[in-house]
Amino acid sequence: MPIWQEAACHNDMPQGVSSRHYSSIHSRYPTRLLTATLGLPFASEGRGVAFQRAAGISHIATANSLWHSRIVQTARMFGVATDDTVMACDPVNGEYRQPVLRPAQPFHLVHNWPYDVFVAAWRQGITTRPILLGPVSFLILCGMAKEDNIAQSLMRLLPAYIECLEQLTTAGCLWVQIDEPILAHSDLSAATLTHIDVAWRILAEISGVTSLVLVGGEGGFGPHLPFVLQLPFDGLHIDLVHGYRDLPYVLKHFSADRWLSLGLVDACGTAPTHIGMARSIVEQILNSHRRDRLMIAPSGALGGKAGLNETDDPVMLQQKMSEIVSLATSCQWRRQTEPVHEFCENDIRFVPCAVDSVRH
Repeated sequence: MPIWQEAACHNDMPQGVSSRHYSSIHSRYPTRLLTATLGLPFASEGRGVAFQRAAGISHIATANSLWHSRIVQTARMFGVATDDTVMACDPVNGEYRQPVLRPAQPFHLVHNWPYDVFVAAWRQGITTRPILLGPVSFLILCGMAKEDNIAQSLMRLLPAYIECLEQLTTAGCLWVQIDEPILAHSDLSAATLTHIDVAWRILAEISGVTSLVLVGGEGGFGPHLPFVLQLPFDGLHIDLVHGYRDLPYVLKHFSADRWLSLGLVDACGTAPTHIGMARSIVEQILNSHRRDRLMIAPSGALGGKAGLNETDDPVMLQQKMSEIVSLATSCQWRRQTEPVHEFCENDIRFVPCAVDSVRH
C-alpha cells in the first residue's frame, strides 16, 4: 500500500487500510493498543526516527527540539529574527531563549521544518507525527512590543500556521501534534483562552484529513480542563505521571469516540515503570473508553530535564520506549465479559517518589 497510508499503523494491519480508518479493524487485534512518543530531541532526526521505529513505536513524533531552544526554532520557521534573544523563565519549564517580536511583527513561513522531517522519514518508508508549537503558546512565550497584543499578532501569525499545516496535509501527513505548554499555567486570562479557542477552530477547519493531537504542559491542565475538552481536536494527551488528577474528569466528560493518549511512562525520571500498576490503570480506563481510541505514551517528550537524549544514555531511552510497547502489547487486558469496575482517583496506585506524586 502507499507509504502515506501506513501512518501510525502496526505491522500486522491489513493492507489497503489507512490509519485514519484503523479503528474499524482494530478489534481484530484485541490485545494491542497504539503506541506514541511525544518528541525525541535527537540532533539527527533520521536517527531519532529509526530509534523509535526499532523500539516498536507506531506514532513517531518528529520535529521536536529541547525546550530551551524550541521557541527560537519556531520563530525562525515564521520569519522572526532571533539574533537578539533574551533569557526568560517559564513557571513550568524553566529558563529558555526568548525571541523578541518587533512592533507589528510580520509572519510568513520561511522554513517548514516539520514538513522537511516528515518527508525525509516518508522516503525511508516511515510515516511520522510532526510537532508544532501552538500559535498562542508561541506568542505568549515570545517577548512582545508594548503596543502589540495577542489578538493582533495572532491574526498575522495564523496564515503562516495554515500554510505549514496545508503543506503537511498535501504531503500525506495524517497526524500532527500541537503542543500548548501554556495550558499548564494556572493563571491564564479569559482573553488568552479565547485566543486559543479561535486558533484551534481555525486550524481544525483547514486540517482536512489530518488529525490534530493536543498536548499540554507538564502537570496537567488543572482549572483549564473543562475549556480544553471543548476544543476541536481529534486526540488528547493526558499526563498520568504529573497530572493524574485530570483523569477522573476526562473519563466522565470525554467522548469515548475521540483519541486518548495515556502518558503512563515517566518521560524524565530514571526509575522503571511499574508495569503491573500501569496495566491496572489502563484496564479501568477501558471500562469507559474504546480500546481502538487509546494510545500508550510517555508522560511528555522523552529527554529534556533528565538529559535523556542521544548524547547521554540511549539505553535509558530504549528502556522508556520498551515500557510503552510492553504496556501496549500486553496480553493480560481484561476481557469485555469481565465485571466492570468503576474508576476513581484512589485507583491510581503508582509507587510515589514524593507527596502527591505518581512517578513510577
